[in-house]
Order: sequence, then structure tokens, then C-alpha cells
Amino acid sequence: MSVINLDLVENPVIKAFIREQAKFPEDFKLNICEDDEMYLFALSNVKDDRERALVRYYAIGRRILDTVKQVVAWHFGSFENVPSFLDFACGYGRFTRFLIQEMPPERIWVSDIYANAVEFQTEYLGVSGIVSTGKPENYLIDRKFDCILANSFFSHMPERTFTSWLQNLYNLLTPNGILMFSVHDECLRDPNVEMPAKGILFSPRSESQSLDQEEYGTTYVNEQFVREIVQEVSAGKAFVHRIKKGICRFQDLYVVTNELVRDFSQLKFTHHPEGYIDVAAFTNKENLYLEGWVADVNFGGRIEELQVLVNGELVQRCEPFYDRPDVAGHFQSDGALQSGWSCYLPKNTVAPQDVLTVKAINNYGWEWIIETCTVESLVSQRESRPLLGSTKRKLKLIETQLASAKIELEQSQSKLMITQTKLEESQTKLEESQTKLVLAQTHLAQTQNQLESVQTQAEQTENQLINVKKQLEQAHNRVLAMETSKFWKLRSAWFQVRRSLGLAGD
Repeated sequence: MSVINLDLVENPVIKAFIREQAKFPEDFKLNICEDDEMYLFALSNVKDDRERALVRYYAIGRRILDTVKQVVAWHFGSFENVPSFLDFACGYGRFTRFLIQEMPPERIWVSDIYANAVEFQTEYLGVSGIVSTGKPENYLIDRKFDCILANSFFSHMPERTFTSWLQNLYNLLTPNGILMFSVHDECLRDPNVEMPAKGILFSPRSESQSLDQEEYGTTYVNEQFVREIVQEVSAGKAFVHRIKKGICRFQDLYVVTNELVRDFSQLKFTHHPEGYIDVAAFTNKENLYLEGWVADVNFGGRIEELQVLVNGELVQRCEPFYDRPDVAGHFQSDGALQSGWSCYLPKNTVAPQDVLTVKAINNYGWEWIIETCTVESLVSQRESRPLLGSTKRKLKLIETQLASAKIELEQSQSKLMITQTKLEESQTKLEESQTKLVLAQTHLAQTQNQLESVQTQAEQTENQLINVKKQLEQAHNRVLAMETSKFWKLRSAWFQVRRSLGLAGD
């Protein structure tokens, strides 16, 4: 069995990505089988750029792990408490290579219809393998599992095998086990195609180049259909919980368990942030200019920061700071409106051959690698048409800002006119008040003069009164002196004799 040979261990781009995303980078299993359809599908989407296809392949594997990790933490506490794990429809180990860094390989089983995929994983990843079958009735397993994942399997099953396969996997659960499986929700179908009343729509086409399209196509279901099937296969014993777009913000993830050890309300599932680099170009001064968007769609979620690393070293931090209506429209969320960002990297910090890593971190601690590649590769991809699109967006943004500024200017002018009128009225009142103040000051001065005159007259009158009192006292003293003299006594006696003789007058 041959593997892709890109000298992965020494490839600087792959090393940079694995250093950021693997729990134990030095032990991470990098090799990919050349028959891996998930890798080949990624390669076809990036125009045969193997480096970029590898990064995308590993990134999806890590993203699936983060999803499963949240469910496992809710039910078991951690991967350490999972006695056995079955990765059904495992492919060539896109997810399993990350899982073996979380729990021992001897506790992991993988199963796939491709025998060489199972062989590759058992030999290279050290897990146990089970070759699957084309018909569910022929899939006979003599053991049970505590945790089963069927990622992107039921999203391809026609109605006739959907129920049978779900019954098989449910029967493989231990009493306290959990089953996770993903589906395409009906909202992902072509809106021009009507959803059947039963709640399942099958189309005979898929990314697989070898499987029978009638048996492995593309399936869309609604929640009611899934719940009815789970009810049927479990005879009403199972609990089921839906995580909308739980797999890579695309497929819905359903969690099934027989015993509700923890209430589903305790499963606080959160998504990774998302983003894209629209523009990467060197300026005339040889600085590297980057521009793009980054958004978080979790309830109460926000972007904590965007980090730019060169050869693994952090050289720039930034945050989204301007509106991107196109991003808000895509996510149908006002919370994604302020998602635009840009930054410059000075020429002395970056060179064309350097490996550039741009990652977003949200307030839940989830990281998402927006891009990992050489600067030269990124610039060659994003410099031309996206730059034009970015310029158009900026022009629209500027036009919106100018219109807003014009309205604000008109409002400011109106407020200024009102303020000027009020100022003129205030000046008139001030002049009137100043006139009244002058009159009041004049009147006060006159009153003060009159008061001073009155005070002077009062002082003179008081002095005269004092003199009169002195004169009166002197007169009184003289009268007393006269009345006590012999002459006065004789005079008094003489007048008394005359009154007795009738001679005294009045």
C-alpha cells in the first residue's frame, strides 16, 4: 500500500500547521494513503495544490475531533473515561490520527467498507480494524462499544438502508454508551427540489469515485424523520439530541444514548470561529498587506483576536473593526457584521519563502487556522481579483460612510444654527442685565451717599444731645444747690407767710 510522499516531516508548511493543531506534534501521524478519497476530494478543490490539500485534510480531521471531544466531555468527562471507541465509516484515518492522541489506540476500533482503508489504519495508526459490508444485514459484530461515531455516513444512505444501518449501530452500544452520527439537514438541499412528506430525500450522486451511487449518494433528512427512526430502532428507549451544523458548521450531528446520565442542557456545544483572507499583497514599500474577514456565530460569541505568525513566531495581533454586510448576509447574523480586518507586516518581518499562519481565537477558546502556507503562495492566489473586490467593498464602505457623514453634517449645521440663535438671545439678555446692573450700581452709589449724609447728621445730633444732657444735668445740680441754701429756705418761708395772709400771688 503506497502513501503520499511529500517529505511531510520536513515540509515547513505542514510542520507549521501540525505544530499549531496537534496535541503532540512530534508524535503526530502524517502519512496519507494515496487512495484516500477525502484527500483526493480536497485536492480537486484546490487545483491540485498538494500542500493546500493536505492542510485542508488535516484541518477537517482536527475540527471533527473538537466536535466529538465536546460530546465525550459531556457524557464521559474525557476521552480517558471511554473504554472503547468505534469510528464507523472511518475512511483512511482523517479523524482517527487525531483521536489516537487523545486515547490509547488499543481502545479504538475502525470500520470501513474499504478493506485497504482498514488495513492502512491498523498498520499505521495501531488501532483495531473491522471491514464493513455493503449490506447492513451482513455486518455482524460480536462485541459492543461505549462510544460510536458515524461521521458523514448517513448523509449518503438511501431510505432502504438508513434505518437498517442505524439499527445495527444502535445494537452495538453498551447500556451507558453514546452513538453520534451526522446527516445533511433538509435546509442544505436544492430549494427547487421539494422535500418528500416522509422527511428523507435521496440523490444518487456523491464525491465517491468507486462506490455505487445508488447505494452511496447524497441524502437530506429533517429532524422529525431522524427522531422517528431513533424511536423505532430503540423501541422508544433512547434519548436523542440534535446539534445543528455540529460537524464543520455543515452537517447536523445527532447524539443518541439509552441512559441520560447528564441532561442534554448541560451539553454547551460551541463552534469554531471562521474566516478568510481576501487580499494578500506586497505594497510599494515591500510591506505585506493582509485583508479579510473573521466571524464567530456562537450565541454570545465574539472574536478575541486574530494572530499572524511567521515561521511559528507571533508577529501581529489584530481584531475585526469594520463592517462586512456580505459576511453578515452569509451567516444571516448581525453579530457577524463587524467582521472585516486588515493589517500590515513590515518588510523586515516577512519574506516570500516564509510560512505564514493566520488564526482566529474566539471567547470560548476555540482556534481556527484561516491560512497556513508560504507567503509567496498566498500572494500569488489573492493578489489580483480579490484585490479588485476588496477595493469595491471599500468604495461601498466609503460611500456609506460619506452618506452617514453628510447626514451628521446637516444635523450638526442645524444644531449650530439653533445654538447661534440661543447665543444671540443670551447676548441680548446679557446686555439688558448689564444696563440694569449699571443703573443699580448708580442707585446704590446715591443711596450710599445719602446714607453717609444721614450718618453724619445722626452723629451731629447725637453730639448735640450729649451737650444738652450735660447742660440739663448742670442746671439740675444748680437747682439742688439753691434749694439747700439758707436763702432759699428763708425765701420759701416768706412766700408761705404771704400765702397765709392772702398776700401771695400766683
